[in-house]
Amino acid sequence: MKTILIIDDEEDARNLLRQYISAYKELLIIGEASNGYEAVELINKLKPDTIFLDIQMPGFNGFEVLTHLKEIPEVIFSTAYDQYAIKAFEVHAIDYLLKPYGKKRFESALHRILKNQENVIPLAEELLQKEAHFPSKVILHKGTRKLMIPVKDLYYAEAFGDYTKVFTKNEEFLATKGISQLKNSFNPNTFIRLHRSHFVNINTIVELKKVDRYHYVYLTNGKQLRVSETYLPELKKLVV
Repeated sequence: MKTILIIDDEEDARNLLRQYISAYKELLIIGEASNGYEAVELINKLKPDTIFLDIQMPGFNGFEVLTHLKEIPEVIFSTAYDQYAIKAFEVHAIDYLLKPYGKKRFESALHRILKNQENVIPLAEELLQKEAHFPSKVILHKGTRKLMIPVKDLYYAEAFGDYTKVFTKNEEFLATKGISQLKNSFNPNTFIRLHRSHFVNINTIVELKKVDRYHYVYLTNGKQLRVSETYLPELKKLVV
């Protein structure tokens, strides 16, 4: 059973979606919201599998809703003609429902859009980047879940092939970006390279210490990471 949340400021639009969705026994509507503020609250509280998300709404618009979530569910966007919204969809190759739409369009979108969710993440990342020069949140993966993690909560990152393992105090996540690309999206005054395979949040460093031939940083969660000679001078400027 897939849980569904309907988000639209028009009652007629919500009624129509409810009618279309009710034809699918595998879909269960668990709530509705009529504005962006309600949407954020309900999504974070109910954690639906899928949301039908209108773009033009009071409070947060549909794009702004994405940037305030703790976890990003499957998203089916809907909009009346809006040049900005449609341009964003085209750039990121995201399909959407263009109002007004009928039952056949709904049915085709339901199957096609839910199979093409990977492009929603780059859109959400771009929106986060637009909020500030350095985003306050980053989208990380834990199994099949896509979570919004505050950047300040990150401790360190470790190269993992074409991906990056990212660690908070007690948890491990996966970023779909390589370590250099991920590092470059963060504030360089806060995140610094230790090694070609690691970078660290300097606010989590307790001590920089030489042991035998090598230097290590010790973090507040007890983790010990080796520092290469290449990055040691820059690190000393910030933590010593």
